[in-house]
Amino acid sequence: MRGHPGRNTATHDLRLRVDALEHLPVRAATARHVLAEVAPADEDGPTRPAAKPGRSPADLDPGWVLGEASGRAEPDPLRLVSERAWWPVAHASGARGEAFQLLWRHSIAVSLAARTIARERGEPDPVRYQRAGMLHGLALWAVAAADPDWLVRWLGEPDRRARGELERSHLGTDLPDLGRRLAERWGCEPDVVDAAWLHDPSSGPFADAASDPGRLAIIREAYLRAEGTPWSLSDASRREAMPQEPHLRILVAEVQSRCGSLFASADATPHEEALARRHARALLRLRAAERLCASQGRLLHAISTSGPVETPESWAARAGTIWCAEPEVSTARVSWEPATPRGSAGAARPEGSCPEPTSPARPPSARLSLGRGAGPTAEVELWCDPAQPGIDERLAGSVLVGAWESWASAVASRAEAERKLQAVVASARDHVADEALRLQAAKLDALAEFAAGAGHELNNPLAVIVGRAQLLLARSPDAESSRSLGIILNQAQRTHRILRDLMSVARPQPPRYRACRPSELLRLGVEGVREECEALGIRLHADVEAADAPAWADPEILTQLADSLLKNAIQATPPGGEIAVRARLKEGELRLTVADTGRGISGQDAQHLLDPFYCGRQAGRGLGLGLARAARSLELIGGALTWTSSPGQGSTFAVRLPLRNVPDEPAERARSERVA
Repeated sequence: MRGHPGRNTATHDLRLRVDALEHLPVRAATARHVLAEVAPADEDGPTRPAAKPGRSPADLDPGWVLGEASGRAEPDPLRLVSERAWWPVAHASGARGEAFQLLWRHSIAVSLAARTIARERGEPDPVRYQRAGMLHGLALWAVAAADPDWLVRWLGEPDRRARGELERSHLGTDLPDLGRRLAERWGCEPDVVDAAWLHDPSSGPFADAASDPGRLAIIREAYLRAEGTPWSLSDASRREAMPQEPHLRILVAEVQSRCGSLFASADATPHEEALARRHARALLRLRAAERLCASQGRLLHAISTSGPVETPESWAARAGTIWCAEPEVSTARVSWEPATPRGSAGAARPEGSCPEPTSPARPPSARLSLGRGAGPTAEVELWCDPAQPGIDERLAGSVLVGAWESWASAVASRAEAERKLQAVVASARDHVADEALRLQAAKLDALAEFAAGAGHELNNPLAVIVGRAQLLLARSPDAESSRSLGIILNQAQRTHRILRDLMSVARPQPPRYRACRPSELLRLGVEGVREECEALGIRLHADVEAADAPAWADPEILTQLADSLLKNAIQATPPGGEIAVRARLKEGELRLTVADTGRGISGQDAQHLLDPFYCGRQAGRGLGLGLARAARSLELIGGALTWTSSPGQGSTFAVRLPLRNVPDEPAERARSERVA
């Protein structure tokens, strides 16, 4: 039911229509301008004149300004065009045309005056005041959209009191209160709410209720200036003459220059409106498709450069960088839930570095979960500047997020498979190590059993052989017999030493600590083989650091260790080669190195270097039991034997043997010996 001049409209009918409004219509000129600016140029079609800077039709459209002032996000011009209806052509002529032209120019006058006053007073954002001034008559614009004839009737009523009765009888409240309610319901800025409610100085008692009384004062002053122009809403007598004040004449001239056309375009048709809205929706879909195509390109490039060794942590860092390349995203963070595989990163375009969100308390604009099944899930948090409400809903069902889910699942599955593989490999290695220790222990037990049996069976015959050889040697009448008996005696003693070494390797005796000088024992060992080296043409160099005080150690182990390493080096070094012995006492331990210039140790020999009876003949070594016995003795006293060697480059054996200080008291010495 529409209202006509001189006829009352039911209160609930008009108010319901106003309350049903979700926004104001926009001017056809605004929609045309936006489409001309956004759409690609058509070389064959007519060209539209470009709008001058600061002269965009959108600045003169209350419906468009309302779209910019409502909501927290910056509005998308194409989306506004696709959603907003146009003011009908019927509003371009007759009484309606005059009413709309008057209201429009009055709104422009308040808007321009507010901007001018804000500039004069040094306000940092004059456009904010311009927007609030444009929407000061929000209630009138809403009623005009619901019933334009009611606006004609209201403007035709000169009496202020009669206007108030008309407002209350048809709207259930006055226009300022209706403007406040509409501004709040449409999510307008506080400045717009105050302007729509308290722009008239007659509402002075409520001025303190404004969110910012200082800003409201500028809007009120701008409203008074507009009331002094030919487009006054409260005083019809002012519409017949030009104002005399210079600042008002300037304001009138500026309004006339900006509002040279009709508010509602006379040539706009419903068909053009429908096509324009469809065109805007098509452009939105095209832009979304282009954005999706670019996003897919970045994603495909990232997937193609993803190597098989990429970890979930490195993937999260790259994923954050890729998400930050999205035009609407300023900061991104990608993390794994649960923490394994873990990773977090983000990046800010275009350099690839990712600052954390400037305000930790600021929630992300979007949160996406990338994961399938019961495995780890990658969570993407996006911060948009300006804010983009609904971005998570828009992305949640897109093909792009589906591709991200597949990639994240592949990375998580690969990481899980690698984790399981590493666990299997580690378990296998532990099993092999345990088996090697078991085999080594079994070998030593077998060797000990063999040595014990052999010693029991051979020691008695050897004792007889040695005794008889010594007796015959003492009675031998000639040199040839003495030499032969000496050989028999030496070989019997060698056999006895082999049995002793076997027992030492299999079941070494506990060390017997004594006060000794390790440097002296090492020098004696070196001097004991010097004659043999000279006979073989091997140069022997010794650098043994002398110690001032004796050490608490097992002299037998030291002597056997030096003898084994030197014999080993002599067997490996060809004539003309060199052997270098170096010993130092440092940090409570003896550090001994024996280096030769022999053939070195091959990889196969190195695996059996400490095995009893193993001789690397191809390397020129007769290893026997010496090194095996030395290694077992070192193991008992907490020492270590290491070596470095390469075939043809010689070998270097290094020993680290801990030494203890000689106990001060005899009782303490005895206790130390018993413990050993």
